[in-house]
Amino acid sequence: MEHEVLTVSEFNALLNQTLSFAYPAVVIEGEVSSFKINQGKWVFFDLKDSESTVSCFMTKYQLDTALEDGMLVRVVAQPNLTKWGKFSLTVRSVELSGEGAVKRAFELLKAQFEKEGLFAADRKRSLPQYPARIALITSAQAAAFNDFVTVLRDRWSGLVVEQAQVQVQGVEAPNQVCRAIEYFNTRADQYDVLVIIRGGGSAEDLQAFNSEDVVRAVYGAKLPTIVGIGHEDDVTLAELAADVRAATPTDAARRIVPDKNQLIQWLDQVEGSLFERVQRRVATALRQVGQFEHAFVQLYHGLVARVTNIEHAMDRSLDQLIAQSKANFTSLNSLLRTLDPRAILARGYAIATSDGVVIHDPKQVKPDAEVVLQLHKGKLTLQRSRKSVQATTTRIIRHKPQGKGSDDQTRLTI
Repeated sequence: MEHEVLTVSEFNALLNQTLSFAYPAVVIEGEVSSFKINQGKWVFFDLKDSESTVSCFMTKYQLDTALEDGMLVRVVAQPNLTKWGKFSLTVRSVELSGEGAVKRAFELLKAQFEKEGLFAADRKRSLPQYPARIALITSAQAAAFNDFVTVLRDRWSGLVVEQAQVQVQGVEAPNQVCRAIEYFNTRADQYDVLVIIRGGGSAEDLQAFNSEDVVRAVYGAKLPTIVGIGHEDDVTLAELAADVRAATPTDAARRIVPDKNQLIQWLDQVEGSLFERVQRRVATALRQVGQFEHAFVQLYHGLVARVTNIEHAMDRSLDQLIAQSKANFTSLNSLLRTLDPRAILARGYAIATSDGVVIHDPKQVKPDAEVVLQLHKGKLTLQRSRKSVQATTTRIIRHKPQGKGSDDQTRLTI
């Protein structure tokens, strides 16, 4: 029987085709040894057990957990033969296996993230006090989902919860959680808070939330984020990177919304306290009003008494002023009567005027000038003669003045 002659390259290709058909993917568990990263993007390590060793190769971006020699891991890979004739595994994903490996990877990544500042307290945001729309990342088949929703309903009302269905453990879990975070990031304006939860489990079960990709996705979330994974004693790196860490999924629900029953009780207490304060204020105001009213009444009576006294004093002063005025008027009237020229004229005196000027001296009268004598009743008009200073009566002209009640006027020529 003759065999087909193959080149080395053809043999390698045929063998890889056979391996790919027979073993498209294998899951192998072993201890990491000779771990190294070349050029920051190519990852090489060996998997070994007590008897054998196999080489592994993968890219850096596929590795989402910290690895070092001695860790027990489980890899999903495809066997192949390199062109150099070396058999190896092309690794698609790595999952830590065993509590020791998980714990060590946790410590390595935690130290790295702390150095980068992913857990810094000063960059953490506060949760909204009264959220209305909640973005939730978890598995709807898990008990944690039902517990979370039940607590929310008991504590608050009117909430809208949109849940992104993801696996919460296993090889695919980290990628699904990261994609769900990115989904809500693109709709950040439609939600108030992002919640990531899962129930309890072993350290290996919770490993998805210690993966580097998930931790960085939580750190970069655009919404205020709360993460509650496992039981109270379980701590994952995703929780440390979140704005708020919840001890459990139910604790996350309690931290997101207040208890409406406690709020109602508090409002009742506030209402009662306010009512008591209002009552005290009203009582104090009534006392002050009573005191003011009493003081006002006293002031009013005092003012009335003062006004009455002033009125009496004004009446007395006015009576005295009127009496004094009457006396003064009587005295002045008597004096005026005494000084009245008509009274003097009644006694036989006369007032002589010439040209409207009272005559005190005969020299004041010009020749041929008229002199008017004002008598008690009527007037006499005289005319000075140029012939002699002795006055003789030549004629008397009597003139009856016009008008009723006018005094008689007699005209004399001297």
